[in-house]
This record gives sequence, structure tokens and C-alpha cells, in this order.
Amino acid sequence: MLAELVAPAGALTAVVGLFVATQAYRGYRRHDSRTMRALAVGIVCLTAVPFLVQYVLAPVVGLTDAETLLGVVSAYVVGLAAILHSLLSP
Repeated sequence: MLAELVAPAGALTAVVGLFVATQAYRGYRRHDSRTMRALAVGIVCLTAVPFLVQYVLAPVVGLTDAETLLGVVSAYVVGLAAILHSLLSP
């Protein structure tokens, strides 16, 4: 029963993450703030990209479990690096 909730919970995380990233992107456009753009990219990479890799790309392309995990972990690393960049930028 719990396994049936994993994909919907991931989808909800992706949708909420895209909403938050959209707000950050709007801040970038409004104030021409590169830090907000980096924050938006980081949030997308942390929330939406892993869901897309695991539930869309992997079944369509036929990725192995190791390839899927590599894609998800890579998205996490890129997302965290983008957020770190946004926090350290002047």
C-alpha cells in the first residue's frame, strides 16, 4: 500500500518545486538578480529533474537501475551546487 504512494508523492514534490522555482525565476526577471536565477535552477534540479529521470526518462529509454540512480544523484549534485552558488554570490 505504501509503495503506491511513492510516485504520487514524487509528483507532488516536483509540482511544488516547480512552483517555488517559478517564483524564484520571477524574482530574477523582476530584479535582474542572477542569484535568484541560480536558486530557481537549483530548485528545479532538486525537485523536478529526479522525478522526470526516475518516472519518465528511465522507462522510456530503458535505463538500468544504476543509470537511473546516477541521473538522480547527478541532478541532486547540480541542484545543490546551484543553490550554493546563489547563496555565496554577492
